[in-house]
Amino acid sequence: MQIVVLTKVVPDYEVPSADFELVEDRAHPRYTRMIGLYDENAVELGVQLKEKLSAELVILSYGVSDDVQFLRKALAMGADKIVLVEGTSDDPYVIAANLKMAVDKMGGADLILAGRQSSDMDRGVVHGLLAGMLDYPFIPQACSAEQADGGWKVAQITETGKRLLKLSGRGVLSITSIPENVPRIPAVKAIFAAKKKPVEKLPEIAAARMNVRELSVRIPKMESVCELLPAEDLEDTARVLLRRLKEERYL
Repeated sequence: MQIVVLTKVVPDYEVPSADFELVEDRAHPRYTRMIGLYDENAVELGVQLKEKLSAELVILSYGVSDDVQFLRKALAMGADKIVLVEGTSDDPYVIAANLKMAVDKMGGADLILAGRQSSDMDRGVVHGLLAGMLDYPFIPQACSAEQADGGWKVAQITETGKRLLKLSGRGVLSITSIPENVPRIPAVKAIFAAKKKPVEKLPEIAAARMNVRELSVRIPKMESVCELLPAEDLEDTARVLLRRLKEERYL
C-alpha cells in the first residue's frame, strides 16, 4: 500500500502582519521557509495510517531543490521518502499536472492526502484539480480516515459538525486541522535519520496554462482609531459607548 501526502514549502506563516513585506509580488526571501501548516496536519494523518497499515508514505512536492531541507521534517515525522518535482510555476493547473505526472510514475497511490489549502496562496484548489486529472474521487475538509472493506471510511468536517463517508478504492482527501492530527514533534534521533532517507527529483513537464494571469499582489493597509471613554461613571461610560456604536453603525 502506498499513501502520498502533497506537501508545499512556504514562507513563515507566523510573521506578524506589521512586519510582512513583498518583493516582486511574493513574500520577501528573508523569511524562514517551512512546510505549510495544513500540510503538516496531512503528514501527521499519513504517518498515523502508515503505522496502522504498514504502508509506504511518500511526500510529494512541487518546488525548488532547496525545498528538500525543509521537507525532511516530514521524513523525521515518519514518512519514507521525498519525491520533488522541480518547478517554479504558481499556476495551480501546472502544479497539478506535474504532481499527476509524479503519481503516474509511482504507479498510482492508494490514498492521496493534502492540506486543505496552502499557507501562502490560500487557494485550496490544487488537490481538487489533481483528483480530476487522476480520475480519483475527492473529499474536501476531511479530518480522519481509516481503511474499510477495500476502501476508506472518511470523517468530514461540516458547518454543523461531522459526517462519515465511505470511499470505495482510491481517492484524494484535503485535510483540515483537529486535535487528533496536530503534527508531532520529531525526536532528535528521527531528525538525524531523516537525512539518510531517499529523495527523488523529477524534471518539470510542460503544461498548458489557465487563461488567468496575475496582475499584482498587494498588502492591504490596516488603519485603526483608538477612542478613550470616561471611566469615572460606569453608567455614563455605557451610554457613551452605546451612542458611539450606533453612530458607527455597529448596532
